[in-house]
Order: sequence, then C-alpha cells, then structure tokens
Amino acid sequence: MGTPWQGRGFAVEAARGLVEWLGQQPRVRVVVAHIHPGHRASAAVAGAAGLTPTDRCEDGEVRWELALRP
Repeated sequence: MGTPWQGRGFAVEAARGLVEWLGQQPRVRVVVAHIHPGHRASAAVAGAAGLTPTDRCEDGEVRWELALRP
C-alpha cells in the first residue's frame, strides 16, 4: 500500500474480503497471519478482519488466527 493511500481503510477492506472468501472455501479451517510485534498497522488490519493474536511466535512474529470451522 503506497503511503498516499494509507489510513483510508483499503487494507482493512481487502483483508476482510479475503477472510470472507476463505470462509467460503470448504477446505479452509483457519486463517493465519504472522505479524511483527512492533507493526501496529498490520495488527490493526488483522484485528479488523477478525483475527486475534496467539501466544505463539515464529521468527520473531506473533501468530494471529481466525478459526473458520472446527
């Protein structure tokens, strides 16, 4: 996302659309994102798309998840 377009909700809209589309795929059970703990904008987008942080870290990034189905 280019700097002039940041803060206008485009990333949130795109993330929500992706999560919605993934939710329609029968084989997708969990949406996962790995976000650096200092990247607040990415965390905000993930949260707005329904993901929540876990206590797991991989390569210094926090694993965020959204369970779509069991």
